[in-house]
Amino acid sequence: MMMNDTLKPGQATLMHGMAERLGADIAAAVNSGDLSGSEVSQMVAQCGQCTQHDACILWMLEHHGPQDAAPDYCLNTQELSYVRATQSRATSD
Repeated sequence: MMMNDTLKPGQATLMHGMAERLGADIAAAVNSGDLSGSEVSQMVAQCGQCTQHDACILWMLEHHGPQDAAPDYCLNTQELSYVRATQSRATSD
């Protein structure tokens, strides 16, 4: 994954934390070809553009274990839902 100077500390961690709570395994998605490295970089950058980092941290602290949905403000909801759906379909086949 390519990192650049515009990344803020912690945004990759927040994106991966949200993915974990939603049951979306980003590393597995890259390994299977469902996501490219550049798509993951875009998701991290999108997380960095979010204005809700404090709310996101609190949400993750309050929501341990698998969650059905990301908070409304999550800018990566669509991408994370795609990964989860793709992985769910693959395990049910």
